[in-house]
Amino acid sequence: MTVLAAVSGGADSVALLALLKDLADKGGIRLLAAHFEHGIRGDASREDAEFVRRLCESWRVPLIEGKGDVPALARERGMGLEQAARDARREFLRAAREQAGADCVALAHHLDDQAETVLMHLLRGAGLTGAAGMREWENGLWRPLLGVRKAELTDFLRERGVAWREDASNAVPDNPRNIIRLTAMPALERAYPGAVRALGRFARLAQAEDDYMGAQARVFLHENAEIVPVGARVRCVPDAPSAIVRRALRAVGGLDASACLAAEELYRADRGAVMLGNGITAERAGQSLYFLNGFFAPDAATLPEEGVARLPGVGEIRISPAPPVPEKTPMRQTLDRDSLAGACLRTRRPGDFIRPLGLGGTQKLSDYFINHRVDRPMRDAVLLVARESEVFWAAGVGISESARLRPGSAGLRLEAREYRRSWGEHEAV
Repeated sequence: MTVLAAVSGGADSVALLALLKDLADKGGIRLLAAHFEHGIRGDASREDAEFVRRLCESWRVPLIEGKGDVPALARERGMGLEQAARDARREFLRAAREQAGADCVALAHHLDDQAETVLMHLLRGAGLTGAAGMREWENGLWRPLLGVRKAELTDFLRERGVAWREDASNAVPDNPRNIIRLTAMPALERAYPGAVRALGRFARLAQAEDDYMGAQARVFLHENAEIVPVGARVRCVPDAPSAIVRRALRAVGGLDASACLAAEELYRADRGAVMLGNGITAERAGQSLYFLNGFFAPDAATLPEEGVARLPGVGEIRISPAPPVPEKTPMRQTLDRDSLAGACLRTRRPGDFIRPLGLGGTQKLSDYFINHRVDRPMRDAVLLVARESEVFWAAGVGISESARLRPGSAGLRLEAREYRRSWGEHEAV
């Protein structure tokens, strides 16, 4: 296995590199290191880079270096310095891993980091996934030190006579993590000796339960969720457990805890809509909850006498000559060929109407959809065969009196396929 160790020069990452070097010397892994000079602390940052460079040279560990101007990046992206630093470092490590051909990136997060992370997540009102903290293995990242205290790592380095760099900014209580590290955690350890290890143990227990709940939510989504042209649709199952529903809705909508609760309330309601942020609206209609993403209907497509007409992202209709025999399948119809001359494939437009089969007269398409219980969010994505404002077929809904087969008709078969995918084909929880 090839491991790329992220080394900042601090005690944690130097201890990680030393431990991995021992493993590499025994032939257990192939080891490389990576260092990102973020440009936040001026000369101190450059001295960190030089320290790591010398350390890797002395230990004969190949080093991949990167450099960035994180303060400028933070201004450019309108974000905090911490977040910009994390983003820049993550992007660098992703590229470095690819360059090295590494199987994983090893990070030096330890037990104290885990305890701080769990506490921060709980204080923000996180659910079970947040309470689970950091994972040892996650998306190509390896955190082998999550069970080790910070003090144990510094003791290890002192015993070996290995130096490290100190980041003075870690001693300043000017951000939530530093405040928790410098004030809250020492106070908790005094009140509850072993609090850090207890929080680490809690994270491991939460991870096991989180994995189980994730598996249950994936089953729920596979059975009840799909990707449709207007966004995503989740079938509302009245007796589904809230814990599973919330996790599923969070995955579909990319929701935070607050938005997830609002979405579940709508899921349990009969109708309604709510803005969830990030340009997403949730709407309860029929037996489903929709996550709408600003659907824009494509232009119309010419309807050939034979072949395929497509609306990208919406669906397609396959056309072929056929005997003049009526079809019973909602997504397949045989209509009068001559009536469809000059027709096109499109979605609905203002002023559309249809002559409902067997009813006589005309009806606004919007009323027709209401009468046929087409969920409001899906009405803009129904495949229509139409000429000007007259609709001959609303796929899956019904046909027009104008296009029905008559004695002597030449038949034209239309088979519609809507764009939709099950959630399992899209992504996991």
